[in-house]
Amino acid sequence: MKSKPPKSPLDKVLGRIDDLDEVNLGILVQRLARERKLLETVFDVIRDGILVLDEDGLLTYSNSQGRRLIGLKEGKSEKLFLHRAAPELARALGLGRNKAEPRPEVVVREMRISYPEPRQIRVYAVPIEDTSTVSHKDSENKVGLAVVMTDVTEEKDNLKAQIESERITSIMDLAAGVAHELGNPLNSINIHLQVLQRSLSKQDGQSEKSEKSLDTCIKEVQRLDGIIAHFLKAIRPTEPDFKKINLLTVLEETVRLREKELSGKKIKISMEAGVKEPMVHADVEQVKQVFFNVIGNAVDAVPEGAEIRIVTGVDDEHVFAQVVDQGSGIRKENISRVFEPYFTTKKQGHGIGMMIVHRIMRDHDGEVGIDSKEGSGTIVTLKFPRKSARRKLLESPPPKSA
Repeated sequence: MKSKPPKSPLDKVLGRIDDLDEVNLGILVQRLARERKLLETVFDVIRDGILVLDEDGLLTYSNSQGRRLIGLKEGKSEKLFLHRAAPELARALGLGRNKAEPRPEVVVREMRISYPEPRQIRVYAVPIEDTSTVSHKDSENKVGLAVVMTDVTEEKDNLKAQIESERITSIMDLAAGVAHELGNPLNSINIHLQVLQRSLSKQDGQSEKSEKSLDTCIKEVQRLDGIIAHFLKAIRPTEPDFKKINLLTVLEETVRLREKELSGKKIKISMEAGVKEPMVHADVEQVKQVFFNVIGNAVDAVPEGAEIRIVTGVDDEHVFAQVVDQGSGIRKENISRVFEPYFTTKKQGHGIGMMIVHRIMRDHDGEVGIDSKEGSGTIVTLKFPRKSARRKLLESPPPKSA
């Protein structure tokens, strides 16, 4: 025989409620009100959303997080049917089913809601039993439903970012391995070409045409070797060497590296500095790589004789640089794929430039923003923290004065 749970002190008091006088009854009511207030305060600081429904799906209680998740205002949280307040959640809980149908003991769901904003939530719901009456049928003593909702949007986003980061890392490792293997035969070809060049120079009657061809081959092999070395340096993740640098100085150096390409297309670069010295804590070579890739994309996007604007400035939290072009722009469906490895719309593109930009900015606790419209141009915004997050963690608060 199943034993009954022991009664609480409150149950004992309520059992003798007819014997209470007016004064003691008033004290009891005040105590119940205080306990209710305490419980409501505790529930409101819980990070999970809590909803309590009656057997008809009417909302009888909700905590602060529960109201936030389903988009209810403070004064409109009770005496409201859930299928009107949150139809997606009501369907997931099966509130629309016939009362004659058997109800599950526990409902566990992971679902996406669209109102008041797109969120991913984990739902756990259990029936509330009426302990005041004894019934042999479980379906008859279920008087409501307690629903617990956990917002797992950030958890899902972080997991997705982690998977994406691991995928990019594996692609980087593969690319680095391929580039390294290409470098070995190139070095061998370069050595044999130089041996052949010295051998031919000792022979009489060597044609000038053969000498030029051989010299061109050697230079091209050396150029390919340089490209591979630059590629390896760019894609291999290295710990940033943080130093205080001037973004304007780095930008000017990067523009000089692109000078030959710019003059070839007659493209003008205009610099608009919001402050004289936009200083950040960053790795100068990695930041130079970021600007090199972003400016290179702008050069490829604009026609001959166009102008590219580079705007720098500061706000409360960031030092920013914007590269603005009036080129071909990016299609709406392609903007979300810009940072994907090997995604490119260029005929000669390799699809890793913006992926490298994203990785470097992430390592600097920075942000990359892209605003673009097909046929109108693109604005790439690079934001660096005014104070490195790593430095903030190392700093300790000033000692309190005695």
